[in-house]
Amino acid sequence: MIFLDANFIIYLNLDVKKVENFYIKVLQEDQLALDSLVIDEVIYISKKKYNVNFNDTISFLDEVVLPNSLILPIRKEDYDKAKEIMLQYNLKPSDAFHVSIMLNNSISKIISEDKDFDRIKEIERLWLT
Repeated sequence: MIFLDANFIIYLNLDVKKVENFYIKVLQEDQLALDSLVIDEVIYISKKKYNVNFNDTISFLDEVVLPNSLILPIRKEDYDKAKEIMLQYNLKPSDAFHVSIMLNNSISKIISEDKDFDRIKEIERLWLT
């Protein structure tokens, strides 16, 4: 299973061809997961940074991403681990939650442009190849 970070989904929503090709390849090879924080980030950043209206992003998520992804819940144990990760690795709260949720669900790979994830020895960051 591979965790999807918001930046990858945002580029996918913006029709970046290289991202689309990578998404198709990954879908054929593995299962995908994300959490509700990723969904929030995708909707918010798509609007704020790229001026994509909420309806378009929500439709994109509903039609393209969510049918092919497992949405992992955020639990108390994820919060507890996220606190440790924030302090140990100096990660942003949302990134620490993603890592915590990944580790608590035995997910070791994340598709992300964010090099901050490279500091976490337990996970492997994937980006376009």
